[in-house]
Amino acid sequence: MTESVEILLDPGVLERVDLWRFQQLDAPSRAEALQRLVDVGLAVSSQGGGLTASNQGRGKISEGEKLILWALQDLWKHQNVDVSDGIDLAFVCEMVSGRHEWALEWKYPGLFTGSFADPPEVSEVCDVLTMWNALERSNERLSDDDRKRVEDAASSPLGKFIGFSINDEVEHYRAAKILIDRLGRFKRFKERDLNSHLPYLGVYRRMLDVFKRLSPEQQAGDLTVAELIELLEARIHPSRQSIVLRDSARIAGRS
Repeated sequence: MTESVEILLDPGVLERVDLWRFQQLDAPSRAEALQRLVDVGLAVSSQGGGLTASNQGRGKISEGEKLILWALQDLWKHQNVDVSDGIDLAFVCEMVSGRHEWALEWKYPGLFTGSFADPPEVSEVCDVLTMWNALERSNERLSDDDRKRVEDAASSPLGKFIGFSINDEVEHYRAAKILIDRLGRFKRFKERDLNSHLPYLGVYRRMLDVFKRLSPEQQAGDLTVAELIELLEARIHPSRQSIVLRDSARIAGRS
C-alpha cells in the first residue's frame, strides 16, 4: 500500500531531478525518479551513517556517498550546470579524495553538524600560524632601535614563517596549504611557498611552549620586546643554548 505525500520543490531542484531521470534507460516519471533517489539516499545512510555520522568524533563518508559525489561532479561538468552560488562540489571531491574531510566542516560549518573533528596536525598548524602571525605583525610594528635590540639579544633576526617540510612533515604541510590557499585563512602567508625543505616542527613546538604561556590578550596584541626575545631564543635547541649565549656575550663584549 502506498501513500500520497505532497512536497514543494524549487525549480532548481526539479531541473536536477529531470536531468537525472532523462539519463536513465527507462526515463522514469518525476514521481518514480524521486522515489528512486529517496531509496538511494536511505540505502547510503543505512550503510555508512551518512555525512553526519561520527566515528569516535570523526565523520566518515561512505564509499556509496563518494560515488554519488563523483557522479554529480561529472554530471554537472558535462551538462554545464551553473552551481557557482551553491556548494563547491569540486572542492568537496578534492577534500574527500585527499582524506581531508575536516576542511568541509571549516568551509560549510552548518552543513555537517560537527561531524568532522580537526586531526591533531590541523590544530597544531593553526597554533603555529597564529603564533607566527603575531610574531611577524609585532616585529613590523617595532621601532628600528627595538628591532635591533631583539636581533642582538636573540643572535638572529626574526625572519618570516617558512612553512613545513613537504617530505618530513607532509600532513602539516598539506593542512597549512588547505587552510591558507583553499580556505582563505591566515592571509598573511597566502603567496608563500610553505615548503621549508627541512623539518621545523621541533622549533615551532619549543616556540609554542612559550607562546601558549601568554594570555589571549597578549597573543592578540603586539608582543613586547621581551616576549619576542624569549620566543626567538626558544628556536635554539637546548643542547646548543649555552654555546649560543656564550658567543653572543663574546660578540657583545667586543662591540
